[in-house]
Amino acid sequence: MREARTFITGVVAVALAAGVAAAEPKKPPAIDQQAIAALCRMGAFLMAQQNFIVRTTTETDYVADNGQLLRRGARGELEARRPNRLHAKVVSDRKEREFFYDGDTFTVFSPNLGYYSRIDAPPTIGALADTLEARFGLALPLVDLFRWGVPNPDFSEIEAARYVGTATIDGVLTDQYAFRQEGVDWQIWIERGSRPLPRKLVLTTTDDPTRPEHEINMSWQLNTRTDDARFSFVPPQGSSLIAVEELGTPSAPDARKSGERSARR
Repeated sequence: MREARTFITGVVAVALAAGVAAAEPKKPPAIDQQAIAALCRMGAFLMAQQNFIVRTTTETDYVADNGQLLRRGARGELEARRPNRLHAKVVSDRKEREFFYDGDTFTVFSPNLGYYSRIDAPPTIGALADTLEARFGLALPLVDLFRWGVPNPDFSEIEAARYVGTATIDGVLTDQYAFRQEGVDWQIWIERGSRPLPRKLVLTTTDDPTRPEHEINMSWQLNTRTDDARFSFVPPQGSSLIAVEELGTPSAPDARKSGERSARR
């Protein structure tokens, strides 16, 4: 079963190729710089937040073997304290995962199965995200929150960007923007005013004829204060440590049976 893309890889671009015939009316540019500027402003604000909690509800389309779209929901909560503390929990009808990062170790825990995987971790959330993707093919929940706003962002993958208009999300006035890049169309709703936070994100997979979608709604709590224990994992009684599979490393049969593949998601 295939699923809609759940995070953005590479965000944005710069120009439309020239070459319109002189007799044709001039077309508006594919890249609206207002949309690019909004992403930059949002990213800079996110990078400035040292302590925050974001709560999410998500709806994801899955493509069944017969091509029918099936939609599943989930809810989550992510708490971060820059530069090196993170705790996240994601719960759906079919699985539950918790993620712990205390600056030294990163742990993925499956409460329903009673398994956890642990690795030594680099000293920042950003470096952790890179390590997990490169070594294990694992994405942190809401990983783009830690990618937006990095110095010298690469906007080269965006083929189209435009401002759509205003919208109200959970009583909050937002600006809606639409972007297009190879294989995915995505829209983002950014809170207006002094807190340019992402409030909603919709991704549509365009290189699949069924065009599955992934929708995330976000609510925010800034300037949070949490004890260090929140970010450290203490194995519950009866839980078992399993190895996390690195990319390019064959899995042992008993490791597959233990649910290690789920731990990598």
